[in-house]
Amino acid sequence: MTTHARTTSLLASILLGALAACGQQPAPSRPEGVPVTTTLVAKRNITMRKSYPGIVASPRNINLVARVPGFLLKQGLADGSVTKAGDVVYRIDPRQYEAAVLAAQGKLAEATAQRNYAKTERDRNEPLVKQNAISQQMFDDLVTKYESAQGQVEVAQAQLINAKLDLSYCTVSSPFDGLLGPSAFFEGAVVGEANTRNLNSLVQINPMWVQFSPSSKEWPRFQESMAKGSVSVEIATDGDMPAKASGRLVFADNQVATGTSTLMLRAEFANPTGAFRPGAYANVTVDLGDLGEALVVPERAAFARLSDIFVWRVKADDTVESVSIRILKAEGGELAFTSQLQVGDRIVVDGIQRLKTGSKIVDTSAAPRPATPGAAK
Repeated sequence: MTTHARTTSLLASILLGALAACGQQPAPSRPEGVPVTTTLVAKRNITMRKSYPGIVASPRNINLVARVPGFLLKQGLADGSVTKAGDVVYRIDPRQYEAAVLAAQGKLAEATAQRNYAKTERDRNEPLVKQNAISQQMFDDLVTKYESAQGQVEVAQAQLINAKLDLSYCTVSSPFDGLLGPSAFFEGAVVGEANTRNLNSLVQINPMWVQFSPSSKEWPRFQESMAKGSVSVEIATDGDMPAKASGRLVFADNQVATGTSTLMLRAEFANPTGAFRPGAYANVTVDLGDLGEALVVPERAAFARLSDIFVWRVKADDTVESVSIRILKAEGGELAFTSQLQVGDRIVVDGIQRLKTGSKIVDTSAAPRPATPGAAK
């Protein structure tokens, strides 16, 4: 041993002796391991309720159109009014179309008179051709004139129908109960030309739809629930005075959106007060029924690695290993999942960020040990 080493050893012995003489003990060494808190995997009955962002939509959203040109005489209902089916919203000056109806009626009367005269001539000469009193050619001319006159009657009838249609288009009515938007044109404007046809919009507001798009991977569960019966849905908007409603699923799209791998679903709900408007964002909560019993742990126990979710299981020697889980439901700070884990397995809840596979832990919680030896391996 060198002189330096002997000196160092001697100084250490003197120091320890001095501490002992003063009644002091060396500071205890810190326990080895990462301090964590744990809990035990539990099991309970789970009801599947999942939430999605959705968009409120109207089942019927149309434009009220001026189908004939003319002066806009009157707006029967103010912008933003609630309409009933058949309510008159706009009136276009009908006078030129009333005149067209009268003219068409006159044409029809004229054509009918000519047809009747041609029929009389044909009927009068039919016995004569049989008696060879007139030639067959002359009689054929009479038959042709009658058939031509009959054709003119039908043309006149069609013109009258069109004239009456044009006259009816002077009254623009609400085809269903709905809600008006802002008018594009007002009384006195000339409407019905290429760029002046759309007068207003009308949307149905009761009942309404909400559309949302879960992942296509979730479709089998939706399909199973819909096959069992009506699937209930809750709809709510955000804000200081959130609107809420209940409805049911009524439609699933026939194709998956390839860009997002989602499938559009639609629910219908009553909206008697008009609290929901088309285009509004809403939260959609779907009740997919009873899942039966599932394993549960606190949500903060889970962590992500790439696209998978894991928890840290504590083994019998107080080291940890990561175990993957498949989440069924996350609600109220708790995860319901399926996994190779068992009821009673000890799971790290707090301190997961400092762990890696094989890390030794020091459990600072009062969590009980696994109920059975096989619960933690």
